[in-house]
Amino acid sequence: MEGSVIADPLYILLFLGIFVFTYTLIIYSKFNKHFAAFLGGVLVLVAGWLIHFFDTSQLYESYDLTIIEHLSGDIVILAIIVANLLVVDIGGKSGLFHYIAIKILKLTKGDSKKLLLYMGLLTVVLSIVINNISAILIAGSLTILACQRLNYPARPFIIAEMILVNVAGMYTLVSSVPNIIIGTTLDIGYVDFLAIGVVVASTLILVSFVFFFIQLQLPKSTISKEEQMKVVEEFDEWASVKNIRFFYATGIILSIMIILFVLSTFIGLSVLDISLIGATAMILASGVDFDDAIKAIDWPLLAFFAGLFVLVSSLELVGVIDILADLIQSSVGTNLIIAALVILWVSAIFSGIVDNIVIAAALAPMIITIADATGMSVLVLGWALIIGANLGGDFTPIGSPSNVIGISVLAKRTGDKIGWSGWKTPALITVVHLVVASGIIVVMAVLLG
Repeated sequence: MEGSVIADPLYILLFLGIFVFTYTLIIYSKFNKHFAAFLGGVLVLVAGWLIHFFDTSQLYESYDLTIIEHLSGDIVILAIIVANLLVVDIGGKSGLFHYIAIKILKLTKGDSKKLLLYMGLLTVVLSIVINNISAILIAGSLTILACQRLNYPARPFIIAEMILVNVAGMYTLVSSVPNIIIGTTLDIGYVDFLAIGVVVASTLILVSFVFFFIQLQLPKSTISKEEQMKVVEEFDEWASVKNIRFFYATGIILSIMIILFVLSTFIGLSVLDISLIGATAMILASGVDFDDAIKAIDWPLLAFFAGLFVLVSSLELVGVIDILADLIQSSVGTNLIIAALVILWVSAIFSGIVDNIVIAAALAPMIITIADATGMSVLVLGWALIIGANLGGDFTPIGSPSNVIGISVLAKRTGDKIGWSGWKTPALITVVHLVVASGIIVVMAVLLG
């Protein structure tokens, strides 16, 4: 990869040791993973400074990039995440998302099958329009409240929504953090991403609903259909709307952002440009104080990303990414199908163990290295990683942020705690998803390779 050579073995061991130590802390549930990643990034910078590895003069002699220049792409990713966090956080205060959610809830008339289908589709739509974390918060919270009033156990519905939100995260470049990391690193445009994402995500969502209606045991209501309809009609979609002008402004801003994303390739605007425009428009439309808007940003999450990017960049600079890429290349040769399937399954398995954001950040640079060395399609290899990272998050309860949030909301609202033993259904459908995705990857390799 540009800017990488194989460094002194002691340097490799040092930075690889910090990397492994940090990831161990991230996996360890009792240690704050945000601080763990930030600590790892700081340790890398301190170690590099002590051994003079990150000296500008040395880097100019040995590498094409300084450490700051090497992180420039990651800074863009962080800026996109910050801008989208502002859009969602401020836009959420308009009440628009809750309005849409309650309107869809009323269409179910309290029927359990319709509740699963319609609220599941709502989760998908919210994932596309905003992001998967906000989607599970909005749809999940409303679903639990509806289930409590309808005397349904909420668990099967929340499990379905957690699965769907990770699948729907593959629709667009900004639907999930792994997408932003991988897509930006591999320079995949919004439209190019959308063209493939629609096919992949729609296919897997269809598979998901077939699986749900066969595998999940949906409860029968203990109240009459008339009472069910009365219960859902009691929800007030306007209750969260405090400012009608901001309500409509949010809808207009989000619509314009989506249109600009689709046209971005043709009008010369980047994903970052559009995200910043959207965030600025939201702040102006809401009338919220800028200082208050900044305070609402999830700074621990950004510290997590920053530390993660420094860790991965250190491995790139000492050549660890090149070594791993060479190992994969020597194992699969130049066979695109085998290479893509290996990346798909390996990234999925490790996403379940660690975190799909962590895996996306660690493996995205390796895709470029493998593609450059072998001439294999970076798009096919990249999509193998995108699918693996998003789907792999459903392997375990801690595999993705949306899983953690969904489980937490369910436990707080109902007292129903989903542990590892209760994760058999999501793990099973993840295997089904990966088998179907393997077929999709093979077709992509044949058509695009």
